[in-house]
Amino acid sequence: MTQELTIAIMCGGRGRRMGHLTDDLPKPLVAFRGETVLDLKIQDYIRRGFRNIVLCIGYKGELIRQAAARYQGQANITFSDAGEQAGILERLWHARDHWGERVLMTYGDTFTDLDVGELVACHEQGGHRATLVSAPIENPFGLMEFDANHRITSFREKPVLNYYIGQALVERSALSLISETVIRLPDGQGLVTLFKILIAFEALGAFAHQGLEITFNTQKDLAQMEEKFSGFFTARADT
Repeated sequence: MTQELTIAIMCGGRGRRMGHLTDDLPKPLVAFRGETVLDLKIQDYIRRGFRNIVLCIGYKGELIRQAAARYQGQANITFSDAGEQAGILERLWHARDHWGERVLMTYGDTFTDLDVGELVACHEQGGHRATLVSAPIENPFGLMEFDANHRITSFREKPVLNYYIGQALVERSALSLISETVIRLPDGQGLVTLFKILIAFEALGAFAHQGLEITFNTQKDLAQMEEKFSGFFTARADT
């Protein structure tokens, strides 16, 4: 069953682009609407029936442990600490004993209303080793390409592009394709390298998410989150 899937929430990064807000807190614990994104994520997964959650901690990980303590008994919450300097891939690798053959990896600074069942179905139909969740975004500019003679070869006015929203369904077998060197790459370099390896093996899929998607990397993003969340919860109340 889909609900037996383990959810791995990446909570270990420093969040430097948040400025002073993360001097004393890890980014998933920055307050928003009276709660934190970590609270919203855990509550949402529990509400939807998911009970196996591993929190991949690092920077100020003890605060994450304390914040998650209130959910013990509602879910099986475990912790994996790869250290403050670990990249995303190393955190996932370090947590591999907390999940079985498959895991849903999600960043601690994102919130979506992702239909996990549809994601799993898409993943299995494609027979991929990993499936990335994407969302559409309209580029506000006209994009062009030109050759060495400065002759324009294509022009697209405000094209709709697809971008990775920090959630992926990953098979354990995908990790067998990477070396220790790749695992130790900093920040997101290791994860991007894994994606490129999977592309070479024709084993990386995509799932198009059309619903709510919120990511905050800066203090300005927090203000934009307020507007998106207000619309989302108003719509839910009306259904």
